[in-house]
Amino acid sequence: MFRRGNRWFTSGSLALLLVATAHTLGHFSDLPQDPALLAIVNAMRGYVFDFGFGMRPSFMGIHESISLTMSILLVFMGLQNLATVALVPESRRLIRTLSMTNFVCAGMLVFLYASYQIAPPLISFIVVGLLFLFASVLP
Repeated sequence: MFRRGNRWFTSGSLALLLVATAHTLGHFSDLPQDPALLAIVNAMRGYVFDFGFGMRPSFMGIHESISLTMSILLVFMGLQNLATVALVPESRRLIRTLSMTNFVCAGMLVFLYASYQIAPPLISFIVVGLLFLFASVLP
């Protein structure tokens, strides 16, 4: 995996797993004991949607499921990349294409988090994006 020509790609893939870990830890961390924030969280837990089929998730449940979806997808991307580089280490064209695809994805996430002004994932995906950019352009 850390063969010459694959190091940046492998590093970017491992960085995806680190970001997923940090995101998951943040998801399950305790909230600050701020009365205003707790009021918002309680309101989110109390507001439910009727989606039919007996499903009535709270707004908070929807938010939490989407948050955990991010963790799952980042782990999937990282593991898929590592499996690819482990099984096809000599395919520079495939690694370069996947590097560019991962760079575009990271770039879209950078734009998203810059727009919403959320610094931790913004910084994380700038780093991840740079690793995949290096994997795309460096020999």
